[in-house]
Amino acid sequence: MDTQKVIEMLRADMRGEQQAIIQYLAHAYALGEGEVSGGIEAIAREEMRHLDWLADAIVELGGDPDMGREPPDLSAAAPSAQMLKNVDLEQQAIDQYRAHMEAIEDEGIRRLLARIVHDEVSHQKEFQGYAEDLADEGDAAPEGGAGGANPRLAQILNYGVRHEYTVVLQYLYHSFVADDCELREEMQNAAINEMQHMGWLAEELQEKGQQPEFDHHDPFFSRDAVANLEADIAIEEEVTRAYSSQIPQVQEEDIREILSRVRDHEIYHADLFRDLLAEARERQAEAEPPAEAPEESQESEPPDGAPAVPPIGSLIK
Repeated sequence: MDTQKVIEMLRADMRGEQQAIIQYLAHAYALGEGEVSGGIEAIAREEMRHLDWLADAIVELGGDPDMGREPPDLSAAAPSAQMLKNVDLEQQAIDQYRAHMEAIEDEGIRRLLARIVHDEVSHQKEFQGYAEDLADEGDAAPEGGAGGANPRLAQILNYGVRHEYTVVLQYLYHSFVADDCELREEMQNAAINEMQHMGWLAEELQEKGQQPEFDHHDPFFSRDAVANLEADIAIEEEVTRAYSSQIPQVQEEDIREILSRVRDHEIYHADLFRDLLAEARERQAEAEPPAEAPEESQESEPPDGAPAVPPIGSLIK
């Protein structure tokens, strides 16, 4: 099979993984703290691992990772019904991976997809079990706060969710295409931390009976480490200013504390990225070919006081 066709299949698989991550996290946040929500978040983390593996395979084939997603089902439903949606989504993933395994000849990629299918089959069984348990419990879900979040607080929290979602995608992509091991690891760590932030903010919205807006802005994607880190620093500085201006507007002390903690993490990220940027610039400078020395003139001037050598033409004459 043509390499580009394989890349496109893996890119489609990446979109499915991100769809699953967002759908599962939304369901976990809606359930509040508990054994089931913790289990769902663990499944979402495994889907993130799949996303990483698929991105690595795409980059090795010379392609660009796909940070888009298929549309998740974020509509309201009873908790057991939400779990059955996830059972169906896992079946779609299993069917797609198996079809891709049939079409792809590369044994390494077939082995990777088979490994992912093992996880998806396990996830499907877990969701089926959660659906049965929640139905037996009468589909009880945590009640939202009376009257929901006030409009300004909801706006602030959703601003944070959108920002955190954006940088998760941005930092993951920058880690996927990074040539330097340290840079790759630090960008993945930052992405994991930002996903934590998204969870904290989304859970606050859910507790107040409001659905988080799982949208994002346009991330900055390139293969230039210097340009990527410059964009990462800029977005961290921007959100630090935004959080600093929003915190005094929040009345609830616990949410102010969350926003302050998130803001302080963003300051740390910006400082870390500045160090990584300096290192990336050094690597870039070392990788640039040395400037070519100007060609020396074939004719050289005689030393002071030495007789000039006559040109060949004059000797002939």
